[in-house]
Amino acid sequence: MSYGEIHALGATDSKVAPVSRTGMRAELLKLLRGHRLPEAVAHDLAKTAEQSGLSDLSLALACALDRRMKTAPLDVAATSALLLVGPHGAGKTAVIAKIAAHARLTCRSVRLIGTDTTGAGANARLAGFAQHLGVPMTISESAEALAKTIGAYAKQGAFAVIDTPGFDPCHDKLRSAFAALAKIEGVTVLGVVSACGDAEEIVETIEALAKIGATHVVVTCVDVVRRLGALAAAATGPLSVAHITCSPYVAAGLEVVSPLSLAHALLNRGEASPYDGSIQ
Repeated sequence: MSYGEIHALGATDSKVAPVSRTGMRAELLKLLRGHRLPEAVAHDLAKTAEQSGLSDLSLALACALDRRMKTAPLDVAATSALLLVGPHGAGKTAVIAKIAAHARLTCRSVRLIGTDTTGAGANARLAGFAQHLGVPMTISESAEALAKTIGAYAKQGAFAVIDTPGFDPCHDKLRSAFAALAKIEGVTVLGVVSACGDAEEIVETIEALAKIGATHVVVTCVDVVRRLGALAAAATGPLSVAHITCSPYVAAGLEVVSPLSLAHALLNRGEASPYDGSIQ
C-alpha cells in the first residue's frame, strides 16, 4: 500500500499468524526489538498484550497500545495561536504549512509568524509557504513583540501559527527561553519530532517538550523509515499524539494514528501504514 492512499487499517487483516498466548510475549518482544523500541516500553507492551487474552497479535498489541497511547487531533477551530517547538530538522515549518492549509480549508483566517532572526534564510521557507497558501506572514523579534502580534490577531479572530528556531529541548537554558514563549496568553504549544530519530532520544525529547508546556506532539517523516520504534515511543509517551506526517507535500496533509493502525504497521511494516487517514 502506498502512503498516498487513505486507508482504514482497522479493516485490514493482519498478515501475522495467530500465536499461542504462552508464546505471544516472546514473539512480540522479537518484533518490537526489531523496531528498536526502548527495552522498557517493548517489555511493557508485550506483557500487556499477553495479558489481554487475545490470540491475534495485532489485536493484542493494539490493546496494549491503547492502554498507553493518548491521541488528540488538532482542533483549529478552537485554537487561537499555535506555537511549534522541536529539534533542528524535525520538520516544524512543513508541519506549519500543512496546518495552515487545513485551517484555510475550514475557512479560518490564518496568519503565519516567524521568530528565527539569526539563522541564514531562516524565514525564507516559511515565507514561501505563506505566499503559496495566500496567507499573511510577519516576523516577531522578541517575546514581547510576539505577544502583541498574537493579541492583535486574536482580536481579529485569526488563527496564528508560529514557527520557532530548532533547538535542543534537553538543554536547560534553551528550554527556559522557549518556556517563556509558551507562557504567552492564548498560546497552545505543539511539539514536533522526527520518526528518523533514536527512540530513546525521542522519549527524552518529548519529556523535555512537556516541561516547556507542550500538550501535543506531531511525529514527522514516517514515510522514510522502516523501523517505527521512534513513532511507537512517541505514541506511548507523556504527550498526546496529534498527528503524523507520511508525505513531505503540503497537499498530503496531516494523518491521524490509532492503536490499531499502529499495531498493524509494527507487525506488517512494508505492507501497512500507521495512519487511519488524512484530516484534509
